[in-house]
Amino acid sequence: MAAKDYFQDILSQSGPSAGKGPVKRTFNAASDDSDDNTNFSADTEDTTAGRTPVRRELGEEGPVGQAPVPSGERSIRNITVSPRRSMRPNPLGMRNSYSGINPPSSGSPAANKEGNSKRAWVWIAAAVSLLVLLLLGLFAFRSTKVTITPSSRQVVFQENATFTAFPQTTASEGVLTYTVVSNELEDSAVVPSSGTENVSEKASGNLVVYNEYSSSPVRLLKNTRFATPDGLVFRAPASITIPGKKGNTPGSITVTVFADQPGAEYNVGPISKFTLPGLKSSADMYAKVYARSNAPFSGGFVGSRPAVPAGARESARAEIRGRIESKAREAAKTLSTDTSTVFPDLIQITYTSLPETAEAGGGVRIQEKARIDIPVFSAPQFAEAAHKMLDPEATSAGVSILATDTLTARRASSSDPALGSSAIEFTVSGNATIVWNVDSAALAAALAGREQSDFQNVVKGFAGIQEARATIQPFWKSSFPTDPDKIRILVKPVSAAQ
Repeated sequence: MAAKDYFQDILSQSGPSAGKGPVKRTFNAASDDSDDNTNFSADTEDTTAGRTPVRRELGEEGPVGQAPVPSGERSIRNITVSPRRSMRPNPLGMRNSYSGINPPSSGSPAANKEGNSKRAWVWIAAAVSLLVLLLLGLFAFRSTKVTITPSSRQVVFQENATFTAFPQTTASEGVLTYTVVSNELEDSAVVPSSGTENVSEKASGNLVVYNEYSSSPVRLLKNTRFATPDGLVFRAPASITIPGKKGNTPGSITVTVFADQPGAEYNVGPISKFTLPGLKSSADMYAKVYARSNAPFSGGFVGSRPAVPAGARESARAEIRGRIESKAREAAKTLSTDTSTVFPDLIQITYTSLPETAEAGGGVRIQEKARIDIPVFSAPQFAEAAHKMLDPEATSAGVSILATDTLTARRASSSDPALGSSAIEFTVSGNATIVWNVDSAALAAALAGREQSDFQNVVKGFAGIQEARATIQPFWKSSFPTDPDKIRILVKPVSAAQ
């Protein structure tokens, strides 16, 4: 049986009933099974007010660009399809809801571009958020910083500025003290010889003398004797003051002694204990005041050796001692630190001529040994003493001195005793800078938990501060951290006077 064809007549806009009353629409049905046609009629209201019904008979021209439909063929197969309607097959088998126009596919370039753009903005927003969090974290965990400029004063020391320093082992509290750092240096030079000569020389060496007898210093006279267990005697060329003992620790001092007689037999040592024959009248003192050597004695000689012109020998010794002194001064400079002050001009050098030896080719080696004693002063104590000398009314506030290496020091008297045995006097001249110390820990503790408005009042309580600036972190806070460890104190360095 053939399929039925359906079509609809469109009423004409012209006619007697245009715009009046109900519109009559006629549906015709044709069947291949019957030659008769049956007509169904229905009266419907025109739902579009003001519109004129249009009736177009079959065979009339259709829309522009369409061929007329033959009046004798009323099949839907004869209806021309508009080119705007797409009849593309749908790969999913679904009805196209866009009136013949395919909808944009999710895989199309436009859709992909839009999706990529959205994802890019999401990543950008995430990166910006992370950066903001990092910046906030940096500010939140940064420590509060206080920058301090300490008070300072440039001073000029005149040559009459005299200081007195006492051995640390015997000094009372509140005075300038010093300790002694000792060292030994040797140097030599070869000079030409001429013939032979007979010589007689005494050995020499260093002793450490101990006072286990009393807490008071013990003074020994010049030429005091020190005897070895074998009876060899050495003498001190100057008086000696041995510091008193402290508790169970005996006082001690290092001195240079010379053999009582010339000869190589005095080149002995080290010796564990020297006795002092002059103290035998006091058994307790004789037992508890003693000495020992830590290195061999040398220089003792009696006999014939290659002769050296007197002028050549003395010239060689002067050259050797000059080199030793330069080395000693350099060694003294290395001892100067933030806590120690050293003046190379105050070092004490004791020279000992060692036995001359013959060299291959006819020369003679001249040898010198030197004991170097370097006085080392407490840097804070020297700064306080200098401050009070310049300003007798000054109170102890804790100061330091810059550029002490540019100062010149001189012993007040050339007859001062050996270093370490008693007080020494010296003068200082030159320019320097006194800088007040700032107790950073105390300042941080004083600021902990205080409001920003209290900053200046707290700083005024520290006399050594010339200027102070504070940066509180995080920036939104108006008070200092309660934990002093979170307050960083930076002290700006002060330039030394030129």
